[in-house]
Amino acid sequence: MQLTDQRMRQRIVCNLRCGPGQRFAIVGVAALIGLLCYLGPIERAAAYPQFQFSTYATTCTACHFSPTGGGLVNGFGRGEAGDTISQYGGDGGFLHGLWTPPEWIQLGADFRGASIVKKTWDEPQVLGFPMQADLYTRFAFKDFSFNLITGLRGSAREPRRPLVERLWSREHYLMWSPSTSNYYARVGRFFAPYGLRLPDHSAYVRRYLGQHTLEETYNLSFGRMDDAWEAHGTLFMPSPLFPFGRRASGGTFYYERRIRDDSASFGAQSRFDISSDDVQFWLGGLGKLWLDDLKLLFLSELDFGLQTFRLDGTGEDPDPQLQMALYFGVTYFLKQGFMLGGAIEHFDHDVALKGSARDSINLTLQYFPYAHVEVMLLGKLETQGFDSPNPQAMLMFHYYL
Repeated sequence: MQLTDQRMRQRIVCNLRCGPGQRFAIVGVAALIGLLCYLGPIERAAAYPQFQFSTYATTCTACHFSPTGGGLVNGFGRGEAGDTISQYGGDGGFLHGLWTPPEWIQLGADFRGASIVKKTWDEPQVLGFPMQADLYTRFAFKDFSFNLITGLRGSAREPRRPLVERLWSREHYLMWSPSTSNYYARVGRFFAPYGLRLPDHSAYVRRYLGQHTLEETYNLSFGRMDDAWEAHGTLFMPSPLFPFGRRASGGTFYYERRIRDDSASFGAQSRFDISSDDVQFWLGGLGKLWLDDLKLLFLSELDFGLQTFRLDGTGEDPDPQLQMALYFGVTYFLKQGFMLGGAIEHFDHDVALKGSARDSINLTLQYFPYAHVEVMLLGKLETQGFDSPNPQAMLMFHYYL
């Protein structure tokens, strides 16, 4: 099922407006979460691949300015938030539609706070902290755009750094994307296109494959977004300013093809990087399937990696390690505004070594009462090797402008 141009325009243009009480609430919530973000550590959440087919949007660019999703949401994505995603609707526009920026500039913000209960040794530990406080800016001029995400970098341990030292830019890149072509090119800092863009940064296919928190690299990326398929190729290097993640340079390739009348897709991908100590090569695939009658969405990813070591010295280098990462998740759309999900995960950094694998089972309940608001409850049970299971639960609140 495809959206007509008229339906898309109707969703982009919302006629709802906020009253004085709602305006006060918006400012109050933003100020409160901004204060919390000053007080604690911050993590980042990415895109929601669950909405790719369930909202009849075939590509990430239907709702995002980025060709691979995440970051600033465009007009159609904002309209969907109030029309088909949230239970009680609302105006998904910037500032709830109070002001519409001119076409050459787009603005937005993401604020997330969470409370976690997890097992620490023999006693449970309760933590409350902000996860995200990011501001989005996009300047467009003809076929070019400059995209910037700025925010606060958290400090989990005392003493905390001064506020000025915690200012951060997770993404900043220049992109060429002509309206008369399906091609694009961009250069700057962002996650190289690879795998499922899951919102949970701790998912194994993100955490161990170069897409954990603050691990955005500097890239030169090219791609094509067609009606039935898309392909992305990227060369990357580690950030010279932000020492997070692997200090390695390499490249990625990602291909995805849509099938079943744009209700499913399959993909293939590869990643290669080299550091001063080792070389890693990953090869994998992914699949997405939307069953409209059952309101079920399946997401899967499987990657195999080979790590070889190049250590200096007179001794023999360690043997190569075969690695594996697996994600399989299902989401059930209970009704408009409610998503119930479950996933199993597996990661083994050395398949030949017994007891080296990690396994996880998690359940999520996500509630979107109004446009701009999300509440999520997550339960996770994780084991590593022969250790006993480690349970944890998280309650998250998300608000965006």
